[in-house]
Amino acid sequence: MQRRTFISLPALSAAASEGWSWERWREISGESRPVVPSDQTGRPDLSDLLQSGGRKIASSAEWPAQRLAIAHLVEVFLGKPPVTHSPLEAKVTAETPCDGYTRRTFTFQTEPGEFVPAFLLVPDRLHGRVPAIVCPHQTVQEGKQEPAGLAGNPRLHMAHRLAQRGYVTLTYDAACFGERHDPANNHYGDAIPFYRRHPHWSMMGKMAWDLSRAVDYLQSLDFVSGDRIASIGHSHGGYTTLFAMALDQRVRVGVSSCGFDTFRYDGNPYRWSHATALVPRLGFYITSPYIRPRFYAGVPDSETIQIPFDMHHVLALIAPRPLFISTSDEDSIFPNAGWSARQALARLGPLYAMLGSESRLASYFFRGGHGFPPEAERLAFDWLDRWLKG
Repeated sequence: MQRRTFISLPALSAAASEGWSWERWREISGESRPVVPSDQTGRPDLSDLLQSGGRKIASSAEWPAQRLAIAHLVEVFLGKPPVTHSPLEAKVTAETPCDGYTRRTFTFQTEPGEFVPAFLLVPDRLHGRVPAIVCPHQTVQEGKQEPAGLAGNPRLHMAHRLAQRGYVTLTYDAACFGERHDPANNHYGDAIPFYRRHPHWSMMGKMAWDLSRAVDYLQSLDFVSGDRIASIGHSHGGYTTLFAMALDQRVRVGVSSCGFDTFRYDGNPYRWSHATALVPRLGFYITSPYIRPRFYAGVPDSETIQIPFDMHHVLALIAPRPLFISTSDEDSIFPNAGWSARQALARLGPLYAMLGSESRLASYFFRGGHGFPPEAERLAFDWLDRWLKG
């Protein structure tokens, strides 16, 4: 497995750098522990998605009400996005011929005054409107350059290879990465200014929002089929895909590679609230004094079972759209991912079955670390072809 590279923390002076701090977020936001009991609260296992208050959900006609309740639960932790969409004001700054496609360097506006650097890869031979795929990157400071094939791990040049396969692809720098990272800040230090602007939103909600704005841009293009848009990502790009699909039903097909571990089987939510700035409200469910930076993976905290939702609830909001989950049983980043994903899929499967969509849910488990091996790629790309071109 190729080691992921982050900005060098020792190289930054303490005076100049600003690092992520959950305690600083609490000061900025004034937030306290959410009070939202649910069927999941207090359970060490994953709750039944087709149960509500002890009552069985027996038909697809009853699902919309349950889905709405789950969406509210997730929103409590992600926060609410802006009410209005600012104009995209997209601007192309360069066009570069590549092997089978043209790479457009451009920016688009996600919030007033915030312009996101991005690449659009357009196949050379277009016949009418074609499907498009958003390719969010993993946790590397190369950002969008890795999916576009310009840097990083060649196994993760997804936007590049999918463009050669005939798709319009879009990849952009996520907040805190690439050109959206201030070198004066430590890892996720850029989240502090974000929370000063949006104290009651979340960085994970922002990641999903930016992907949704990328969908806005794709739907504005006259050569893109606006109802055939997918998202595929590895690691950070994997869970960005999942949360974005949960919040935006226009993302019709999804592939997540090594993209999650459930909170309960991970042992604690430290990675989501303290190690990163993604879902800081989860930090209220950590009580163990032994959980520390670089010492949290697989360290259990009994308070975790009080979290009123888990990742299978996020996946449930995607149903019944096509979803492919690729998971390593030897994942160094999500060490319990193989077990977690199997448990989540065991809860998700009956939901897809009730909605008459069993064929729209698939998974692949492999050994070999936190990666996207050739067989995972083959299955994932075939999945995209099946639902976008079939």
